[in-house]
Amino acid sequence: MHTIPTADAGQGTPQPSWFRGFIQGRTRIYLAWVFAILLGLSARNYPTLPGIVLCFLGATLRFWASGYLRKDSRPAVGGPYAFCRNPLYLGTYIMAVGTALAIENYILLAVISVLFAVIYHYIILDEEIKLQRIFGEPYTKYCTLVPRFFPRLWPASSKALAEVNPELSHHKHSWELSKKNKSIDAYASFVGLIGGVSAIAFIWQRFQ
Repeated sequence: MHTIPTADAGQGTPQPSWFRGFIQGRTRIYLAWVFAILLGLSARNYPTLPGIVLCFLGATLRFWASGYLRKDSRPAVGGPYAFCRNPLYLGTYIMAVGTALAIENYILLAVISVLFAVIYHYIILDEEIKLQRIFGEPYTKYCTLVPRFFPRLWPASSKALAEVNPELSHHKHSWELSKKNKSIDAYASFVGLIGGVSAIAFIWQRFQ
């Protein structure tokens, strides 16, 4: 059973207004910088292949999702959106976990998982309330078909998704839309993360 957003979503455990305001601000940017600094301080050895592959998969998920995301009167339901409602955030998390795994910093991996869960939980809830107001009943139905974050093992029924968004062209990947959403930035981030920890590891290996 999947969660349907409402105006009271997330209020089972009330949070102070300053906390919600803090999360809605520039917290994601600050968190990214903190993560980058901790990566730099932790990178002693060259990144391992499993972590590199995982980070690349996260970037690919973000790239894939960018070709379906439209900010109009129809919910995005194609591609990765048939598996989970927030593939861009999931891709970001996979990239972060993959990079931490690549440098074998399991403490950082655990910390980033906890921080991501706390911060993005409320970010996603607030966004879902907004999307509910924009899209109405179609989005409510979409929420019953597709889980919020952890993806389904198989895509939701194409017939059911067509009832959510009858514009069948929206169910197909659009390179034009992908370019508009700057999908290539996902791979640029991948190169920056893995290249950055590799460069720092080289410096440590060279001058230790």
